[in-house]
Amino acid sequence: MEKITTYYATRKNVLVWLAALLCFGAAVARIIFACTSGIDSLNPVVRIILPVAANLWLGFRLLIRGEKQFYLTIIPVVLLTLVLSLDGKSAISAPWTYVIIALGILFALLYFVTFSGKVPSKLFILVFFVGALAIIGFMFEVQHVLTNNIYFDQLIPTKYRWLAYSDMATLLAMLAMLLGVRKMPPWKEGDPYRLRFGDRREGRLVRGMPVMTKVTPFFMSTRLERSNYISDTVEVSNMERYITKKRREGLKHFGITHVLVAAYVRLTADMPELNRFVAGQKIYHRFETSLNMVVKKEMNREAPDSSIRVRFNPGDTADQIYETLDAAMENARNEGIANGFDALTYVLNFIPSVVMSFFGFLVRFLDYFGLLPEALEQISPFHSSFYITSMGSLGIPPIFHHLYNIGTVPVFCAFGHKYTKYENNKNGEIVTKKYLDYTVVCDEGICDGFYYAAALKKLRSYLSHPEKLDEPPEVVREDVY
Repeated sequence: MEKITTYYATRKNVLVWLAALLCFGAAVARIIFACTSGIDSLNPVVRIILPVAANLWLGFRLLIRGEKQFYLTIIPVVLLTLVLSLDGKSAISAPWTYVIIALGILFALLYFVTFSGKVPSKLFILVFFVGALAIIGFMFEVQHVLTNNIYFDQLIPTKYRWLAYSDMATLLAMLAMLLGVRKMPPWKEGDPYRLRFGDRREGRLVRGMPVMTKVTPFFMSTRLERSNYISDTVEVSNMERYITKKRREGLKHFGITHVLVAAYVRLTADMPELNRFVAGQKIYHRFETSLNMVVKKEMNREAPDSSIRVRFNPGDTADQIYETLDAAMENARNEGIANGFDALTYVLNFIPSVVMSFFGFLVRFLDYFGLLPEALEQISPFHSSFYITSMGSLGIPPIFHHLYNIGTVPVFCAFGHKYTKYENNKNGEIVTKKYLDYTVVCDEGICDGFYYAAALKKLRSYLSHPEKLDEPPEVVREDVY
């Protein structure tokens, strides 16, 4: 990891709380102004909606994600700088108005380069901010006090007092935030990865990939457009013996699903590019290895389905995979409402269709920019390393299951039922062999075809010789970019 400067805002700092409270107060003052004084000729979007949203956004970001992703405050601060420049423009005549706009643009740029880690100290932006306030204050003094003999209590009409209070609260919030933010010690080899500008909560931006891989999501913008389909067959004699051995060892529910999941988790340890995902037309490496699958509570048509998301360590053995997955599946079958997503869909069932459509649009919009609330992302069945489904339990061949355009799942695997074939061995004798068909639908946006081909060969090797999964990998490889 590059040695970049990382800033954070801890909730233990009183200045961080003060900045958040001032942001909330500024939003309330704007709402009071809109309710009591009207908007007149002021643009309601620029003067009311954007500043209220930006102040609330900044306040919540400071308290919720300030310790890990302080750079996320860049967007609301830029919006607030724009609004404050317009408010200052309306109070000061030209040519001073252009000076205020220029100062606002410079502050936004300095804020970006500082807290995205490109500047090793916050001192410069702090001095600039205080100096810019002094310059603006001097403008007011020159224009209204010295030339017109008008003082502050007469400067702003009563009608716009709440607007002025909102602006002052926002400025004080920014000052408290700049004073309260802290710089983390330099990153050392062995330290956990630190999120930086461009990263998402669930993964880091892949920055050094080949140009072709980087531009692919822009020309094929949906996951369905980038989907590749492949089917394969594996002889399962070794797998059956392996499953029987595991069941005798006490893993009574051990089956093909566990072997396939263990094989794919091992693949992410050997070939980490498989654990990438595309979001917002950019490619990220996921921090965790997770599986999504649908579990039927009972094997009949009337029984409801439950979606589960299970997290693994890339170095897990087959036994560890079994324990984790079986516990999640049992919980899904035994609970009335198995998880948060089931509870959410139950509530959404009572929402009118128009509201549901807007909710779906809002989820996609927030997910595109990496702004989906963490609580919702954690229960989502559309955010994981891969999806798996068993057609064998239904007694049918495997389907090519589509990828979802929503979320981040790049790989969908389906397997069918076992079947018997009679073949001639090398001695010309007729022997019985059992086979298993499986299909993989993969997003070619995360890596190239050569890498996928090597991964699928290794997957077949693990399925043919599952005993390899009993030992942890010698090395859990890191994504090279």
